[in-house]
Amino acid sequence: MSESKSIKVKRGFAMSLQTLFFENLSPKQTVFKNSFWLFLGQGIGKLFKFFVVMTAARILGPADFGAFNYLFSIVSLFFIFSDWGVGALIIRDYQKDSVNREKYIRSAAGLKIILVGVSFLAVLLGLLFFQSPIFKTNLILLAVFLVVSNLRDFVVYLFRAFQKMEKEFWLVLAENLSLLMVGVSLLLIYKNIISLSLAYIGSMVISAVLALILFKNYFFYLKPEWRGSHLKNLLINGAPIMFFGLLSFIFFATDQIILGKLRGTTEVGYYSIATKIILLINTVSGLLMTAVFPYLASQVSNVQKVIKIFRKALLGLVLLSVLLAIIGAVSAPIIPLIVGPQYGPAVGLFRFFIWIIVFMFPIALFDYILFVYNKQWLNFWFTAACAVINVILNFILIPRYGMFGAAAASVMVQFLNFAISWYLSRRVMNNALKLSSATGNP
Repeated sequence: MSESKSIKVKRGFAMSLQTLFFENLSPKQTVFKNSFWLFLGQGIGKLFKFFVVMTAARILGPADFGAFNYLFSIVSLFFIFSDWGVGALIIRDYQKDSVNREKYIRSAAGLKIILVGVSFLAVLLGLLFFQSPIFKTNLILLAVFLVVSNLRDFVVYLFRAFQKMEKEFWLVLAENLSLLMVGVSLLLIYKNIISLSLAYIGSMVISAVLALILFKNYFFYLKPEWRGSHLKNLLINGAPIMFFGLLSFIFFATDQIILGKLRGTTEVGYYSIATKIILLINTVSGLLMTAVFPYLASQVSNVQKVIKIFRKALLGLVLLSVLLAIIGAVSAPIIPLIVGPQYGPAVGLFRFFIWIIVFMFPIALFDYILFVYNKQWLNFWFTAACAVINVILNFILIPRYGMFGAAAASVMVQFLNFAISWYLSRRVMNNALKLSSATGNP
């Protein structure tokens, strides 16, 4: 009798775990489940990729590692328009009952195919500006990687819209585990940047194939359509998000291009190590907001609820960012131990640059608040002004101060972006609260 009860207890516990981690039952449970899978998948994936990057930096050295990042930044420039905010729009609008979900997603798939195709052709045209055969080969390989990555990510966005982020976990794990195994093996054998690019392609192909397998019950969503009304809606609403992608590129990639042109790829190598660690840390805020975003979008009419979430999230993000910045500054000397003594100049740079996350963490929250209230354009114009200032400061500071000038420009501009975004978020929520009070809504 006692053995039978024990079996029942174990089965009940297993069922409760399955319910907690694989089903959507309530808003809080769904946010917890999504957060768990996002952090687990992205956390493990980022660590695997980080290990590959550190291995590449150590094997290739500052010059070749800087050259790889320089080329990756250039290819990314051509793919800036490849998303056009389609992913974020799908996640947001899928939650609305008024949307014909199937037709909307099919139109989004059609637009995505066009954008990715045009971006790839742009890379091929861009080859005319390069003389080095190795650079040209690497640019084509990285372009192929971004094509596959964009198409795979379309399925990822759908899983997020369905709030089935446990499926995204397997895609991220497959990508980064295969990158770890293939990337390190090829780097150890061939010791060049082309081997690293091939590893990126192989890992993304594996992840894309798995995405199609996990998505097999929803294939009807992937049949592209080119309906004029839906395409027009996507282009109009996605434009500010697309421009934000451009701004993100300006903030985090143009400095490497300018630095490479004015000071050489060796300094880009030092700078890339620091920025990759910082962006890895900044993933924490992005994962938190990605997990909360679907629930935040569903509560947009309950302004008081949104304000409550905003206050708690802001306090948590600021405290967390300060703690991580202190830990990063103290532990900076381990960088040469990981990637080699030739990266010693990156230590001082990182100790200064790490404090940028104190501004970047809350900005992720501000951007989502403005997005759920459909204030993308308002946010865009102010952020665009910050991006232009960033480019100007890079041209002023990099010739004299090199990588430290690039870091200083980024910190100053992110502080300005933080202050403006905070003000805009508060104003938008206060206006929404006044409007809801006038209409009798909560």
